[in-house]
Amino acid sequence: MGIKLGILGPAGTFSENAAVQWRKKTVKDENVEIKYYDTIFEVSEGLLKNEVDYGIVPIENSLEGSVGETLDVLSGGNAEVHIVGEILVPIRICLMAKRKLPLENIPKEHAFPSNKNDALAGIRTIVSHAHALAQCKQFLRERCKSIKRKSVDSTAGAAKLASQSEEIAALASEEAAVKYGINIIAKDVQDRDSVTRFVALAPSGIKTVPTGRDKTSILVYLKDNIPGALYDILGEFAEREINLTKIESRPSKKAMGDYMFHIDCEGHVEEEKIKEALKCVESRVAMLKTLGAYPMAGGNED
Repeated sequence: MGIKLGILGPAGTFSENAAVQWRKKTVKDENVEIKYYDTIFEVSEGLLKNEVDYGIVPIENSLEGSVGETLDVLSGGNAEVHIVGEILVPIRICLMAKRKLPLENIPKEHAFPSNKNDALAGIRTIVSHAHALAQCKQFLRERCKSIKRKSVDSTAGAAKLASQSEEIAALASEEAAVKYGINIIAKDVQDRDSVTRFVALAPSGIKTVPTGRDKTSILVYLKDNIPGALYDILGEFAEREINLTKIESRPSKKAMGDYMFHIDCEGHVEEEKIKEALKCVESRVAMLKTLGAYPMAGGNED
């Protein structure tokens, strides 16, 4: 029957790059179908409705931090979706538009062709995902400061919009420019090189086995009015020499100043010392939710 992967669409997103990498590394079945969704929330809903077998979604960028929508999906009360893998994707962003430019004028890095005013003539709006716009803010401020910017649901969606109007330019991947038949005005316009971490989501019935190089993600909600509560639970990991790779607060959405904490640690939830640490943490907090245990990405994926 094959495997169905749900990702943020349309075709040509960085999520699709991540899905291709994860497929090569993880999915043995050659019959893989990709289903595109408009939002990260809809990807998770597709999993719950059995429309897809796995969902590949962004969770954090090395420059712009966490992707709030993904954290909200994981923080929700639904325990039927969890993380089973992670993928790291280097982010290289291009400025593109429908108008044509001579190939010899396409710059290599952070530059317009010599006729740069002509390159953006008639462009009224530059569109992209909010994270991509933020990653290119210096470039936009210096080179495109008179042009309106607009956030859309995905970089590929931005490229698709640009393909439909000569008044719109997009910030997206080189693959998106090819996919939608539009022209690259400038390459590598991100202010600094960055990497986006994607996670593979699956229904809770799908389990991973320890590989010896794993990561466990949890969500904790502290008990009210207990001084030093966060310090105490972090101590449970320190006592067992468990390395924490991430700790981040997230509003509980119950009241101002009320937070949950996302914590990633090295090790698999089936390992004895991880089990012990989580058991002790659970006794100290109002709520502990295991978000997943999965193989760690080893750097830029092949």
